[in-house]
Amino acid sequence: MNIENTLNNMQHNKKSQYWIFFSVLVFLALFMMWCFGSSSSYSGYDFTFHYRRLYTLADALQHGIYPSFYVDFSNVDGYGYFTKGFYSDIILVPFALVAIFSNIYFAYDAMIFTMTVLCGVFMYHTIRVIYKSSYAASLSAILYTFAVYRLYDIYQRAALAEALSFTFLPIVFLGLYYVIKGDYRKWYVLAIGYSLLIYTHAIASVLMFVTLIILVFIYYKSFLKEPKRILYLVLAGVVTVVLTAYYTFPMLEQLSSNSFYLDSRSPGGGAGYGKVGFDYILWGFISGIAYPHRELWTGIGVILTLVVFLRFFVPKNKSQLLRSVDIGVIIGICFIIAISRIFPWGRFPFSLLGFIQYPWRLYEFVSFFFAVAGGYYVSLVFTKHNQRFVVSIVFIVATMATTYIQSENYKSLDLNGGVLTQARASLVEPNYENGYNLIGREYLPSKLIDISYIRDRKEKVDFRNEDTQIENLRREYNTTLFSVLVNKIDTLELPLLYYYGYSVTLNGEKLPVYQSDLGLVEVITDESGEIEAYYGGTTLQKTSLYISLIGLLILCVYIYIPQGARRINNGTI
Repeated sequence: MNIENTLNNMQHNKKSQYWIFFSVLVFLALFMMWCFGSSSSYSGYDFTFHYRRLYTLADALQHGIYPSFYVDFSNVDGYGYFTKGFYSDIILVPFALVAIFSNIYFAYDAMIFTMTVLCGVFMYHTIRVIYKSSYAASLSAILYTFAVYRLYDIYQRAALAEALSFTFLPIVFLGLYYVIKGDYRKWYVLAIGYSLLIYTHAIASVLMFVTLIILVFIYYKSFLKEPKRILYLVLAGVVTVVLTAYYTFPMLEQLSSNSFYLDSRSPGGGAGYGKVGFDYILWGFISGIAYPHRELWTGIGVILTLVVFLRFFVPKNKSQLLRSVDIGVIIGICFIIAISRIFPWGRFPFSLLGFIQYPWRLYEFVSFFFAVAGGYYVSLVFTKHNQRFVVSIVFIVATMATTYIQSENYKSLDLNGGVLTQARASLVEPNYENGYNLIGREYLPSKLIDISYIRDRKEKVDFRNEDTQIENLRREYNTTLFSVLVNKIDTLELPLLYYYGYSVTLNGEKLPVYQSDLGLVEVITDESGEIEAYYGGTTLQKTSLYISLIGLLILCVYIYIPQGARRINNGTI
């Protein structure tokens, strides 16, 4: 009787429900990290690349050049790799600060733990607001946060950007809910969530946009009934563009200013590159308990697969909430089909999304839809307090079991001399043998025939006139310096990979900067003197930061000023 009363009190005490959920979330996050181990002992496929991102950012902070754009001059034998120009680093900043006072491995682990907890918290809040059920919110958050595909992203693939994007996806869906069905005056939630998603992972943002279009098409009647919702959707989009200008504008500038391996060699695969057979789709359904022999693969996972089947046990219910959950499941099933080989990725218009490289990135969205469905279906099937308590315990134990099995599968491949052992061996300073830890090398200039050219060329300045002399070539952090003596006009090819934004001065006077036929920085001079070359950035890089900061300031003022001061009349600004 006492237990029943306790459960009944918990059912009606929203604050207690949340803190119980939060405690379980933190416990499972710590359990996850204990199972997989520290980043100093594991190393998934892309770990070294993202390790370098965090390392270079921490280095830039220590030298006081952040938020200016910087090049990783400690990579590619000093020729520099412009990671920041294509990967946003804003989300990494707090953890780079942690790295300064500890080390990169500790900061990386702190990031995984923090973002895991935030992932659960954001998911809980989203489901609580939309479906008005703390119980459904708790289960959905656990299902989503510890979905095997997310674990696969964090550890096996070490695809940090995609793994972190899980954290902000629920905010985007919550904002979309406000615009489509809820209080559209909270349109800014969509803008904030989408901005965070873009700053985390550009490809996930594109897939989210595709999903957004699908949902807008499905719920078009809401826009027909209240056309002002269209205006708020557009407003959210415009504000998102402004908030993300600091990243998107410079990235687009770089992509339009030059050709890279990304567009000339498709190092990561083209349209439909990652399509899989139905055998692997089936393996994906039972990930968490069984896997293909000696292969790293996962999918939706056995727990998310099973909870969706609870739909057949849901009492007859024609509510709009249940319908929305069912629609999400249908979209998830369609996405699973799109992952398979039968989907025509190579044909228009799907070929336009070829840059996503791997269609199985859609598992992130399937995980979200199925987690929402699982939590909501369970809340409808099990309505008594004692039933829900038992089901919660089962979910926690099942989550721990699949997390542990996933980690053991990962470790078994590593201990048996699999690909992970080779990856760990590459955790050294970047060099030619490990491909400079650039993974796909997507952002090397296309004119660079092969990275072996860098290895063979060594660190030197090439020139065309026999009587030209180069002396005292040296590097001082992010600046390359040397003395040049010329008797007539000459072309100098510097030991720097070309990216738009380099500045080169001769005796303090700027020289025009070009790209050589081999993808390096090139200048022309007819004077002798001291040359300094550094990445000074572009005008757009500098102004885009202020665009985003001003946009953020205006949005904050809009959100926090008294509602009446906005002159809102019947929901109209």
